[in-house]
Amino acid sequence: MEYREVARFSSRLEAEAVGHALDQYSIPFLVQSADVGMFGPGMTGWSPQGASLLVPEDRVDEVHELLNCLAPLEDDQQPPSDP
Repeated sequence: MEYREVARFSSRLEAEAVGHALDQYSIPFLVQSADVGMFGPGMTGWSPQGASLLVPEDRVDEVHELLNCLAPLEDDQQPPSDP
């Protein structure tokens, strides 16, 4: 199963919170960030590189729709497009 980034947050805590909001829709997610090891596993503050929320490729449109209902993304917050 391929995962794609749907949003980027300033901290792992934010990305995890939004990811767990997808639990009620049975949408699996992954959070990727460089904070573990750099700041330690207990770090809940912002990370210089942010944290990416990834979902299965076949659920990306559904997640974008759910996220936009909560807080529409600005142009500079949109995930990168595929090369």
